[in-house]
Amino acid sequence: MAPGVDSPELRWNVEEIKTTPSRADGVPEREERALRFSGCDYARNLSRVLFNNDKSQEDSCNRVQILACYYLQSFFMFRSLRQEDAKTVAIAATFLACKVVDLPRKMRGILRALNQLRVQAGEAELGEEEQKKLCERVLKIEFLLLRIIRFEFDIDLPLDALAGLAEALLVQLTRCKEFCSACKGMPQQEAHALRVELIRVAQSFLLDSFMGFAPLLGRPRLVAAGALAIATRYIRREMPTSELCRLLHMADASLAETDVRHVVDEILQVFRTKSQVQAQAQAQARAAAAAGSGAGAAAATGATAAAPAA
Repeated sequence: MAPGVDSPELRWNVEEIKTTPSRADGVPEREERALRFSGCDYARNLSRVLFNNDKSQEDSCNRVQILACYYLQSFFMFRSLRQEDAKTVAIAATFLACKVVDLPRKMRGILRALNQLRVQAGEAELGEEEQKKLCERVLKIEFLLLRIIRFEFDIDLPLDALAGLAEALLVQLTRCKEFCSACKGMPQQEAHALRVELIRVAQSFLLDSFMGFAPLLGRPRLVAAGALAIATRYIRREMPTSELCRLLHMADASLAETDVRHVVDEILQVFRTKSQVQAQAQAQARAAAAAGSGAGAAAATGATAAAPAA
């Protein structure tokens, strides 16, 4: 069972993830993952528009994206995806996340960014009445989110644990047989040279991890460890995931190998879900194009038949 709103921790184990309100409501696992992913993707895109993709505010934007995704993921541990639209929750989660990082946005700014996203997607801008209804719903969802997080705004993020844990992992790599045997020079030098790229790649995987269940499975340091394991494997193909999970445990005894593996599996699941969502979008686009082509051909045939003979 999921913890109640007054539970001291918003953490779930692997088995509890299988019994979400959406699953109880008859939503298949693949569909739930896809809807959660799409909601998080919407929140991240909305965040980027709000920050105008400004490089000087990249760190703040990343934190808003992470928090918005975390809020959305937590929300749907208490509500079914059949009870609330994921995109509406994404808007409310982004609205709240901006406040939490001390860069609040007015509702009209949120609506402006939202309409920009709609235009980019080929959709019509929201009318005045639609905007009014959306604002009311967003504020109600925001209040529910505040209850879920118990008005706790000082939330630790995996980003803050990344650099220190990366340093500890690099030390362990210099003592690892697989890593040392693949080095062309001194293992210590290669490990040191790896640091900047490792943190950069791990941060990218970390942002993506919040589009799945990984941040609900463990504390932020554990999520950071999972992202580091995947990033190291991505950069150094010779390193098996099982060995990286062991090395992370050696770097920090509080990181159980099994727990790190679960987080790694969940992060990788995000990319499988992404492929599924993209394939569905492409299939829908092809179907729409075919329907449009068919309608055009039918209209042309009708026009020809209706034309008077010369």
